[in-house]
Amino acid sequence: MIALHIWVPRPLFKSSTSTIIYDKNNILLGAKIATDDQWRFPQTDTLSNKYIECLINYEDHRFRYHIGIDIISLARAAYHDIKKGHIVEGGSTITMQLARMARGNQSRNIIQKIAEALWAFDIELSYSKDDILKMYASNAPFGGNIVGISAASWRYFGREATELSWAECATLAVLPNSPSLIHVGRNRNALKEKRDNLLKTIYEKNIISEQEYNLAIDEQLPDIPYSIPNIAPQLLASISQTNEGETVKTTIDYHIQTLVQQMADRYSLRYKANYIDDIAVLVADVETGNVIAYVGNSRQPSATMLVDNIKSERSTGSVLKPILYAAMMSDGETTPRMLFADTPLNINGFTPQNFSKTFYGAVHADEAVTRSLNVPLVRMLSQYNTGRFMAVLKSLGMTTLHYSEDHYGAAIILGGAEGTLWDIVGMYASLSRRLNRFTANGNKYSSDDIHPLQLTDKKRNENKLENKATISASSIWHAYKAMSALNRPEEEADWQMFSSMKQVAWKTGTSWGSRDAWAIGTTTKYVVGVWVGNSSGEGRSGMTGVGYAAPLMFDVFSILDNSEWFKEPLDDMEEMVICRESGCIASQTCDKIDTVLIPRQCTDTKVCSFCRLVHLSTDKRWQVNSTCENTSNIITESRFILPTAQEYYYKSHNSSYQPLPPMRNDCRTESKDHFAIIYPEHGTSIALPRGFDGELEQVVLKAVCRDPKATLYWHMDDIFLGETSGIHEIATKPQAGTHTLTIIDNNGNRKTIIFDVK
Repeated sequence: MIALHIWVPRPLFKSSTSTIIYDKNNILLGAKIATDDQWRFPQTDTLSNKYIECLINYEDHRFRYHIGIDIISLARAAYHDIKKGHIVEGGSTITMQLARMARGNQSRNIIQKIAEALWAFDIELSYSKDDILKMYASNAPFGGNIVGISAASWRYFGREATELSWAECATLAVLPNSPSLIHVGRNRNALKEKRDNLLKTIYEKNIISEQEYNLAIDEQLPDIPYSIPNIAPQLLASISQTNEGETVKTTIDYHIQTLVQQMADRYSLRYKANYIDDIAVLVADVETGNVIAYVGNSRQPSATMLVDNIKSERSTGSVLKPILYAAMMSDGETTPRMLFADTPLNINGFTPQNFSKTFYGAVHADEAVTRSLNVPLVRMLSQYNTGRFMAVLKSLGMTTLHYSEDHYGAAIILGGAEGTLWDIVGMYASLSRRLNRFTANGNKYSSDDIHPLQLTDKKRNENKLENKATISASSIWHAYKAMSALNRPEEEADWQMFSSMKQVAWKTGTSWGSRDAWAIGTTTKYVVGVWVGNSSGEGRSGMTGVGYAAPLMFDVFSILDNSEWFKEPLDDMEEMVICRESGCIASQTCDKIDTVLIPRQCTDTKVCSFCRLVHLSTDKRWQVNSTCENTSNIITESRFILPTAQEYYYKSHNSSYQPLPPMRNDCRTESKDHFAIIYPEHGTSIALPRGFDGELEQVVLKAVCRDPKATLYWHMDDIFLGETSGIHEIATKPQAGTHTLTIIDNNGNRKTIIFDVK
């Protein structure tokens, strides 16, 4: 017996199986055919009583009582076979048939029969009767390339085996007896006769009622095989890479998945007119990180179905801007409304532009995020440092930063790095989770706040509480406040279409060349991410995040449960007096102030330097001082004064701004802020453009001056270039190399910069 036990392999079956995925409620989402091209589902855990009764009464009615060999059945079969002169009856038990399947369905003869009997005896000693039934049902042939009751149930009846009727169970019970002869596509009369005879048998044994019997024999046989559901094809492909041949219960919600897929299909059909073929949508639960909808692409014929755009690396556009803003507040680098310059910028040849191609002089940090202004965000990143920002992104779960900070530079904030929809949705889910949990955790941070998304419902036990976090709760709240604001006049110019929707913190992004359109939104319960574009990387004119991705994102939010807005983490904030004009901590000179709650980490940021006392003549037309005016005639006021370059752009967009009056001619001054060079910036490199003839063209040097009547005198490398009045621009064609530009105004004030020409 020990030798027999060793001889019989464990497990009995080693054939490849299909990869199966279910939703969180055990609804079939899809299946991938096994590597040997058979529809063979992994072994079932459950058999319905209907099928068990049909199977035992058809194949082996003494199954519950024998030990693998039914002597009575074998004797009867031998008698009939001898009488007929050939095999007409096998006498095999279910266990012997299981042994034959496990041995590869070898040809029937007396030797094979003995081997099957010995195997059956060992199987009975090794497994329970229920396990034997499950193994048989899971490995029996059902015609064609269909193996096992689960695959057969879906292929022939379009539903789970546990949901089949008596007639359907009887059909599947008789099929394995002779699958090559009896097939649902042929010999239908013979199949129906066997099925009905089985139904009559179980009726006569009072297993079913007369009414159940009459209804069962009236049922039609299955016709053309059903297609196995394919609700989430890209998800199935993704899971197959790590769980080949397994049954996986996912966190997907079948109903939401179906609705989101239908939405993606509709939008894809609409976008097809602009030759935009591909869409991806990911929906995640904030608290758990569980993915509840995974649409890797639309099902339109033009879509690249084989590409999983949720896992594909794409230029991130502007979707990382709020994270930089939050990180800077958390590290005390900015207050929520600190001013940042929005003037021409050149960083080693990188010259970012706002979507509107306009400069605004100076913009509050929160407005820069809300309006998705590129130049202020690049300046913010330059202050924060690319390496620090990359470390923050990695800590939040971004896995696609494959290169050094020198490779990405400041362009990382504008889409200079690739990201995946999977990572980005996971990062925002982690931030929302941290904000949600802060108060519940006693104003502390859980070590489990930040974790990747998951497709299977894993219980997470890690919950170490900490006093500090990479990004604080109050910084996240202020970032989400900026993201939820409605005034979006830049690349998100059509924000009004979403103004009546539920409150969502959302950000769109458009990559260079309109190759990728993004929209990421979060509430306290859900994060929704949308990517629109072409899997090939081909850009399309006019494709933006707000125009193409955001409408679909908000449609997805419309089918999700409503949720309250994020609770303000008051215990992580501190009341401070802020300059209304600059957004900095107010100085004694600031006369327009507000007392507001800001992140506790921001309380040591710089004090306002934009508000200063100015001395004016009685008519306020001139600046004066004690060298030219009696002190009794001098009016002293607090004024919000921007640097010259910022003021030049700012005043044209802010009618309430009061420029600093010029100094009266008879007054002596040592001010160095009369004018500014705005292009090129000191220490930058510029490249001369080439014309259609291939020749290098001139570069236009630019300066701005507070005094509209001032004259500027331009010198390069001690060579006089000319003078300008009013508009201060001058064209020149410098040689490659390092140059010194010097400008002197008519009062003798001087500015000098050094720049390189490539």
